[in-house]
Amino acid sequence: MFYEDRIRSMAELSRKLRSLDQDAGIRLIGGRGTDRSMMFVTRFGTTYTVMTYGVVHGGLPGRRRQTLELSDPGEVERELSGMVKGKLQAWIY
Repeated sequence: MFYEDRIRSMAELSRKLRSLDQDAGIRLIGGRGTDRSMMFVTRFGTTYTVMTYGVVHGGLPGRRRQTLELSDPGEVERELSGMVKGKLQAWIY
């Protein structure tokens, strides 16, 4: 069974990050024009992993650009807010 829910604000993203289950994740789309990125956030124990990919034709993830491992959800929020440009496009799964 697949479950996905839209995250509509940075405040909601903050709440979802802090309560993220180990079998869940968050997908975000950021950037503008040809410099678009897709980010995936997962959590294992106290470590959050943020993987950033370029976006290819059809909105699919392309090459991995960066992987960060952070232990503080506040750091994750700061990183993501710097990557997300314009309207927040995020989903929890």
